[in-house]
Amino acid sequence: MTNKVLIIEDSLTSKAILEDILTQNGFETRSATNGKEGLRILSEWTPNVILLDLVMPGMDGFSVCREIRQMDLHPRPSVIIVSVKGDNESIVTSLANGADDFIVKPIKEPELIARVTAQQRIRDFYRELEEDKRNLETILDITSTMAASLDPSEVLNTIVSKVAGVTQAVRCSIVLIANQENEGYVLASHEDPAVRELKIDLSKYPEIQQVINTKAPLALEDIVNNPIMNQVKESVKDFEGMSILIVPIVFNDEVLGTLFLRTRKKVNGFSKKEIDFCRIVANASFHALRNARLFEKVVKEKDYLKEMAVRDHLTSLYNHNFFYSRLDEEFERAVRYETPLALIMMDIDNFKQINDTYGHRVGDMVLKEISALIKKGVRKTDIVARYGGEEFSVILPHTLVKGAVDEAERLREMIESHAYAGLVNHKVTISVGVASYPQKGAMNSGDLVNHADDALYRAKWSGKNCVKIAEV
Repeated sequence: MTNKVLIIEDSLTSKAILEDILTQNGFETRSATNGKEGLRILSEWTPNVILLDLVMPGMDGFSVCREIRQMDLHPRPSVIIVSVKGDNESIVTSLANGADDFIVKPIKEPELIARVTAQQRIRDFYRELEEDKRNLETILDITSTMAASLDPSEVLNTIVSKVAGVTQAVRCSIVLIANQENEGYVLASHEDPAVRELKIDLSKYPEIQQVINTKAPLALEDIVNNPIMNQVKESVKDFEGMSILIVPIVFNDEVLGTLFLRTRKKVNGFSKKEIDFCRIVANASFHALRNARLFEKVVKEKDYLKEMAVRDHLTSLYNHNFFYSRLDEEFERAVRYETPLALIMMDIDNFKQINDTYGHRVGDMVLKEISALIKKGVRKTDIVARYGGEEFSVILPHTLVKGAVDEAERLREMIESHAYAGLVNHKVTISVGVASYPQKGAMNSGDLVNHADDALYRAKWSGKNCVKIAEV
């Protein structure tokens, strides 16, 4: 409890008496001889109690009291009027202007101390109510974020920032306890919002290990000199005079994580009210973490399934259906904006011979290696697909026929010069057909495929291992 009293009294004798009594009883005092000086002190220093004389030069006690109540002071100080006037009207007017109590001079020490102490108790009660209100509002903010967001990072960062604000911690973080021994992950930290899934060695955190074992909150008022920290005393020497609080996040009698706070703000560490507040938040944070992680997993699985629906399972290239869908889009875009579009169709020469000679397993390896070569050899904007069997296609947006032919030749050379796993003295080649838009007879994407396929057919009949352009 802080025992701070401001005396606003123009009589030097009365001021001296009040200061002497309060000082002897352990109170810290400051004084002013008029209302304006007292208000100035209040703007710099907030006492628990103000002893205010009624009759003063300039501003009287009623005016000063009204000014005090208009000031935004937190916590709100109690005002006790001290006056020679003891009539009913003075008392009622004082209380109506915001005073909390009234003492009639001459001052009697037991009465003064009793009334000041009583006002401190009342003030402390209101301060606790304000803290409870703030804590409830914070919990409401956290639970509202949990309900409104399924983003784990947003939920966890809200929790650590709100808890740090209430407790004035210099660090507040949430640590996930992994299934592996002595392994943990810092999922969020209010001092660095960029921290996500930072791996830590729990053997270096004996305080967290104790919380895991006991499943109970742990508050250490002096990190460096606490026996629990002896094995890591050297690594925590920079935290001299600091306190820590670790609260377990428990579900089904298993510690899934901890709420970790460190502060240097108090001589006596964390209060019971702060520990209880953190326990409530820790209990709620599990459900938020579980729901958010579950949603994240569902989204990832949905995205994975969506991606797999358009991918060829062997080569991981886009599949036949996706190829036609994208080609339709690119053709419509080329027509709308009058931009060029090219298509390359490729077929592995004599692929049946590879399967018959080396087996389908080696044949599959060849398909995967050629797919990787094509992906490596094209531009980022090109769309590569497995058209079917041993046939591949590449859609080239914004590309003229010459650029497509150059790319086709480069791919042909890459595939011919590559050494394939499982093939002994066997050269792999491809035949390639190229078509483009705008081109006579290419009215839609289907026409473009037919033209490229015709060019591919001519490449086969021209001896294979070559590139042919669609004839118009």
